[in-house]
Formats: sequence, structure tokens, C-alpha cells
Amino acid sequence: MTDRSVSWTDADRLASLLARVTVSRRSVAAAFARDASTTWAPAQARPLPVRAPPAPAKERRNEVPRLEHATDNPADRLDALVAWTLEHHRCAGAFVADDNGLTLAAHGISEAHVSLVGPLLSALVAVRTIPGVDATSGALWLGAQMMSWVETRTERGGFCLGTVGEEALSTQAFAQLKEALVTTVRGL
Repeated sequence: MTDRSVSWTDADRLASLLARVTVSRRSVAAAFARDASTTWAPAQARPLPVRAPPAPAKERRNEVPRLEHATDNPADRLDALVAWTLEHHRCAGAFVADDNGLTLAAHGISEAHVSLVGPLLSALVAVRTIPGVDATSGALWLGAQMMSWVETRTERGGFCLGTVGEEALSTQAFAQLKEALVTTVRGL
């Protein structure tokens, strides 16, 4: 064992390393300045490769139909919302929860993700108290998956629609989910 701690720094050794780096930086800068004063031309002009235009996104992603409910049954409406979300948005799972963290409907997400919904929504209550922060939608990494959510408030409390997938949803998708959630919880 040595008599030095792990955080001990040799000032002389550090100064010599910094001096070497500074000298190297100055020589590189001088070389660039010298090379910049000469004209450079390629030996052979090669045409740039032509790229094909990007493939258009799937039509159904751009034109997501509005969610319409055929029933007033709350369980059916929540199930329809989850099914619509899974069909029209890039996600592996979806859930609906209330502001108490009670999961009202879920499909394609693990029990661990379902159990996380309550504490997450409780934490967002505190985030909303920060001026200028809108916590009614967002995304965060949960291990190897991204959880995205939108919230809405009604006279009966708050509701959250969340998705779990490989990436965060787009701004357009967030707006579509918010509209679908508002439509679903209206009158519950």
C-alpha cells in the first residue's frame, strides 16, 4: 500500500503534462494556419453520390383517425382507448391510470411498469409546482424502454394515458393521444 490517498495529485507531474498539451496545441494550430494559407485542390474531382429520397412514412402514422366511442360504458371506453393507442402509435404497450396511480386499463406492459405508474404520477404533482414546467406530457427512460405519457384533468380528477416503446413519441403523437384521452374520460 502507498502512503498517498487516491485523490492525491502531484503538482509537478500535472504541470509537465499540461505544458506538453499546450505545446502540442500550439504546434497543431500553427500547422493548420500554415496549411490554410495554401490552396488545396483534390487530385480528381469525384461526383457526389446521389441519394434516393427518403421513403415516405407509413400513411397510417400521418393520418391517425380520431377516436370515437360507441358506448358510454367506462371500461369499454378505456379498453378502446388502449386498443386505439396500440394500433395507431409506435409503442409496445399502453395504459390508462388515474391521478391516484390506480391503473384503469393496460395492455402490453409488464407488472413492474404498471406498479411504477402510481409513484410516477405522484412525483409529477410536485413537478407541476415548478413555475414554467408543464408536466402534463413527457417521456422518460425506464431501463431499455421509453415511457411517454399525457395527462388531462376533469371534475373527477386527473387521468394519464401512457405508452411504453423503443422511443419517445412525437409532438404530433402527444397531441393525438391527449385529444383521445380527453374524449375518453369526458363524462366518466
